[in-house]
Amino acid sequence: MVKDWLEALLALIFPRRCPSCRQWADHHGWCQACLGRLVRPTQVAVAIHNLVYLDGCQTVVGYSGPVRRLIRDMKFRRVTRHAGRLSRLLDYGLVPDCYAGVDRVVPVPLHRQRLAERGFNQTALIFQPWAARQRLSWLEALARTRATAPQWQLTLKERRKNSQGAFAVTRPDLIKGKRILLVDDIFTSGITMNECARVLKQAGAVKVQGLALAGGAR
Repeated sequence: MVKDWLEALLALIFPRRCPSCRQWADHHGWCQACLGRLVRPTQVAVAIHNLVYLDGCQTVVGYSGPVRRLIRDMKFRRVTRHAGRLSRLLDYGLVPDCYAGVDRVVPVPLHRQRLAERGFNQTALIFQPWAARQRLSWLEALARTRATAPQWQLTLKERRKNSQGAFAVTRPDLIKGKRILLVDDIFTSGITMNECARVLKQAGAVKVQGLALAGGAR
């Protein structure tokens, strides 16, 4: 209660502007008009994309405009304060308890070298607070076993080769027999998610659904 009161007081004294239109925003960091314009939950056609290990996938917003800018600021300028705003897009775009049947929320990992350089995994900063608000169990059960090139720089063929064999399950005892929600900040071709889903199912996961904050061009 004290924390809520302090946050409300700070919001009154230091009102925040919406990162999209620059008008005054509520305490979640976005104005209602821009939320309604930006948030477009979309089901990915996993069969068309040949994502054979994913049992469905959803994106919440498009990877453009202010969302693209905030994500890029997190990844390349280490601006961690944007995580809260991006996380709240999930609250606005997803029906409460829509993933109530999920046993574990598992983030797509960074390679240890990139994690050391950046200091954080932006996917975890965005999704872990949302998982807590949804009362879902968070589990970092994947490791990126080798450094890979950024997928956006590559062709589809190169992306498949880049991701193949790049992930391993670190906690198979907590994956076997479980329904997994695999989360990432951006969905483009889905190849990275599909490879993660493959190793999760090899470890005994009975179902792997994908959820990405932003959907970009294939």
